[in-house]
Amino acid sequence: MKKIIISLLLMAAPVVLFAQLKVKSNGRVVAGNELNTNITFKIALQAGNQQSTADNNVGIYSTADNLSGSGLAYGVYGVGANASNGCNFGVLGALGSSTMKGAGILGSSYPIAYTGFIGNYAGIFQGDTQVFGTLTASTIVQASDKRLKENVTPLCSLRRNTLDKVLDMNVVEYNYRKMLPSMILPDSVKVEDVMNELGIDSDKKHFGLIAQELQEIYPELVLEGQDGYLAINYIELVPILIRSIQELKQELDELKGGNSDAKLSRGLVTSSANLEVSGNVLYQNTPNPFKEQTTIRFSLADDARDATICIFDMTGKMLKKLSVSSGDTSVSINGWELGEGMFLYTLMVNGKEIDTKKMIITK
Repeated sequence: MKKIIISLLLMAAPVVLFAQLKVKSNGRVVAGNELNTNITFKIALQAGNQQSTADNNVGIYSTADNLSGSGLAYGVYGVGANASNGCNFGVLGALGSSTMKGAGILGSSYPIAYTGFIGNYAGIFQGDTQVFGTLTASTIVQASDKRLKENVTPLCSLRRNTLDKVLDMNVVEYNYRKMLPSMILPDSVKVEDVMNELGIDSDKKHFGLIAQELQEIYPELVLEGQDGYLAINYIELVPILIRSIQELKQELDELKGGNSDAKLSRGLVTSSANLEVSGNVLYQNTPNPFKEQTTIRFSLADDARDATICIFDMTGKMLKKLSVSSGDTSVSINGWELGEGMFLYTLMVNGKEIDTKKMIITK
């Protein structure tokens, strides 16, 4: 019987052994040193020992391939069950010591896993990692050390109006559809049953952005997964929000200091000329920023004569002049007429400037 057990083990899993195989009277098969643990092993294999000089030791190596049809191939498949008074683990991985380098479990989406690491981890995953259900962690971080970065440019030096872009983001409330991207289920298995098993509540309300909409504003924050669906990098959206708060604080400081240009750029107050000509008002264009078309709204006094909407580039050059009358309330501007960039538009009535505001045309 012992010979049969040994033969089956050698056939099922090619093992690199650096010590003699021993079959104990309790049915345990041991190779190398005994494992110092309080776990009872029915069958235990160990490669290498303290005297081993080999670079790589493998306790168990198993592979499943060359399956015909549409079946599944598992290198290792473990199920933990029937521990009524304890915990069950399908696969348990642990480092032999807290001073060792490496990981309890190493997962790789590449044929060859890279195994040289600094530090010790419970798990290391090489490649994209998919989680169905809730991922809980006390802290989630992203590498951000200065020594890891190059071509660093402060957003404030790029002369981008981050606040306007943030204001253009469409925050929505939604539910997820009853579907599992990246997961292919047999026809006999219902998606709803799998979601219930995984603890995914499709009726739960979520809050966020639509990836396709954000892609037009910040394409760098939108990623396409291997399943073809778009995802948002919300972590890197945080610096954008921080910068927009900084811009808002700067504008508030300018408003407190009486900076009329800042007031006009946000449309918070009317110009002094507007106060002199009662009943003539220029409103902020919507949408802003825009790509294809925007609407500039205004109201004119009954005695308004010779009223025009003038559009300028940032150098002050007039690009377009539109005549309006007291019966008009708005004009439309097409993005292709002016091209991409930042522009100013002014309401002129009776030869006087009523108000000036800013609009942005994106790609």
